[in-house]
Amino acid sequence: MSRESADLFLEAATQDAILRDKLKAAGNPDEFVKIAEALGYSFSTQELKSVVRENSEQVTLRRKTGIWPWLRQVTWI
Repeated sequence: MSRESADLFLEAATQDAILRDKLKAAGNPDEFVKIAEALGYSFSTQELKSVVRENSEQVTLRRKTGIWPWLRQVTWI
């Protein structure tokens, strides 16, 4: 598991609407990570949270498309 894999996953998800659609089925972080693992990525929920937190600092949502609004729909608690 690695933060590097989480970074690669987020990069792929920003470019691939089909990947984002597959991940919409996740109802919680564990399901989310399992789906990502089935697609060849390897990271923990904590690693993904950390990468998302770092990449979303100072980000203001202005539209309802793209990766950031979609990631915020998952309940990470």
